[in-house]
Amino acid sequence: MKKAIKPVVFATVMLMFLVACKSMEKPIGQKPAPLADAVNWKYEPTISDEFNGSRLDTIKWYDTNPTWIGRAPSLFRPSNVTLKKGWLVLTGKRENVPNAPEGYHTFTSAAVQSKRKVLYGYFEIKCKPMHSALSSAFWLYTPDSVKQEEIDIFEICGRNDTDSSYEHTYFATTHYIVKPEKLKISDHVAHKTAYKLADSTIVAGLKWTREEIVWYLNGKEIRKRKNDFWHSPETINFDSEAFPTWWGLPSDEDNGGTFEIDYFRYWSQINENDKSYLN
Repeated sequence: MKKAIKPVVFATVMLMFLVACKSMEKPIGQKPAPLADAVNWKYEPTISDEFNGSRLDTIKWYDTNPTWIGRAPSLFRPSNVTLKKGWLVLTGKRENVPNAPEGYHTFTSAAVQSKRKVLYGYFEIKCKPMHSALSSAFWLYTPDSVKQEEIDIFEICGRNDTDSSYEHTYFATTHYIVKPEKLKISDHVAHKTAYKLADSTIVAGLKWTREEIVWYLNGKEIRKRKNDFWHSPETINFDSEAFPTWWGLPSDEDNGGTFEIDYFRYWSQINENDKSYLN
């Protein structure tokens, strides 16, 4: 005959279980900036996201790019943006969408854009790049009627069946264009890693101040440049795109995959002479 579980014992076990589950969630409190001058930065929880919920926080984010449908032939679809077990998941896959715009066929992909803009600060994500020739990208961007400003924290081709060197390359890029093509700056550093980026979980960071822009990979500086032109508030973007004229379309064996983001964290500057701007 089975003995009944005493209510006190059962309650204690359940409490321990709930505490253990709660401890597995990612912390949401204040976080010191992972920089040498950490005291000069303020963590901004209203911009940051640990992606602990069951669905994307639509107060902070769009589940697509509201001004762009993606780079042909891949099409951004909100249904390809999900949250799973504390990770933001952007999915790319080989599929045909009925009634898709002309030229958008073969693949669908995903994009997430912030609803607020920021000027300067320290930006960081922990992520797993997609094992595909569809890109995994983390970038800042703003266009207006006069100019286009863009800072690509990274663009990664996680798989390339023609040139495997892309699988080890972390592209850190800046673009600045004054319309109509009066001035155009597009430069990048192709940082090489000993490991395949799509086989790894990486931490990517960017420090953007009035004076300089600095890129970090797993806590190590990989690029620095003077900030000549990037002085406008920009949106925060995560997406996956096709790049047919850069590293080529996915091979027939490449059916896409997932670009997974564990967290996004943002710190503004405290320095009175160079404050970050939140809009």
